[in-house]
Amino acid sequence: MRDLVYHSRRVAMSHGIEQLLRLSARREPDDLQEDTEVAAKLSVPRHPEDFAPLQNRCFQNPYAFYRMLRDDYPVYLLKNGIYCISRYEDIVAVSRDTERFSSTHQGVVAGLKPGHSVIREAQKLAPLERMGIAPGDVLALSDPPVHTAERKVAHKGLNSRIVKAMESEVEQLCRELMARFLPSGRVEFMREFAWALPMRLIIRMLGFPEADYEKIKTWCVHGIATQSGIASRRELARSRAEMLVFYRYCWQQFIRARRAPRDDLSGVFVRGVNEGHMDANTAVSGIMQLLLAGSDSSATSMGNALKLLIENPALQAQIRDDIDGLLPAFIEEVFRLESAFQGHFRWTKEPVTLHGQTLPADSRLFLMWASGNRDERVFEQPDEICLDRHNGKKHLTFGHGIHACIGRELARTEIRIVLREFLLRTRELSLDGPAPFVASMFARTLQCLPIRFAAR
Repeated sequence: MRDLVYHSRRVAMSHGIEQLLRLSARREPDDLQEDTEVAAKLSVPRHPEDFAPLQNRCFQNPYAFYRMLRDDYPVYLLKNGIYCISRYEDIVAVSRDTERFSSTHQGVVAGLKPGHSVIREAQKLAPLERMGIAPGDVLALSDPPVHTAERKVAHKGLNSRIVKAMESEVEQLCRELMARFLPSGRVEFMREFAWALPMRLIIRMLGFPEADYEKIKTWCVHGIATQSGIASRRELARSRAEMLVFYRYCWQQFIRARRAPRDDLSGVFVRGVNEGHMDANTAVSGIMQLLLAGSDSSATSMGNALKLLIENPALQAQIRDDIDGLLPAFIEEVFRLESAFQGHFRWTKEPVTLHGQTLPADSRLFLMWASGNRDERVFEQPDEICLDRHNGKKHLTFGHGIHACIGRELARTEIRIVLREFLLRTRELSLDGPAPFVASMFARTLQCLPIRFAAR
């Protein structure tokens, strides 16, 4: 394993983030142009076997498939042994039922072969977790009552008061990054801006060295890839090895924070350990999870928001006329229409019956946030952008119940400030090439977003 970790680290550091994303997408952006156009015109499928979430034509525009599942196959078993739960009310019910459905071991759930046991596979990793070699289940990956104490600790560093105090810092970083490309009139938005801003902010909040941004982001790409459902065994082994290296890095940073206490997000976790709310392994796992979450979701939503504004010029003009009044509602519609994480996993602690199907104990489920967000049983005209939607904040993009994302207000703040600055400082926004999505049934991440504009 040590040799694999060492080799994997060398390979990852020799590739940039863009190369890693292209590997995960498996195809170049130019090659994806035709498939993207086909996906945009895709008609509603007629048969359940048409649902192939890992085929390019599906993950570029999966929403017709999601609707088919909601209408006719609300509990659908994929060939990989995972049950897809697609209706809003069912997703909410499972999210609330922590007695029968567990959030733990999501890394195991995503890559498990059909017929293999979640519990047995998790038990194989348990010794590594106890020794602090591999990350354990924490926050989004833990169940009550442990989850309750963990969430209280993390909330101290991500509550609304702290987020409000950070607004000026977000604005400053936004303008700093924009200054680098505004004079040129063009930018590859994802790499040059969207990935950098939220990642650099969470690194600052944790008190980690900002110079480590590139390698932290690379590790996070590997972390997201372990949940993609499309990685080969070799790619999965490589990404999991990178996670061990990443976890070791987080340990090093945690030890530094513990030796020299400070008032930042790492300090919050140090105090959580010192006060007996969690052990050190759990604290380091929590720090790692915040970095992984912060590396992708806000960046994805920023890119999707800008793409939707470009594709809907009348809407863009309407929002420009009343930025502060209309932007918050638009952002909620972006969250609803293009969920950064298409879903999260659960597994059954006991046999459960849903829609007449009995799911045995140890069954794996995929709660499809993105499908629930377009469920016409809950949202009128679900595929449309509606700025006066009465239940606009009822979407599932941040999860639901006790596992609702603790960083959701930070994400809202980041995206609001970024869009406001872009609308105020640019005009004549347009796409400058294809903007395909990375291959994944888990995350809906733009591989790239090249845009042109005129600076104001």
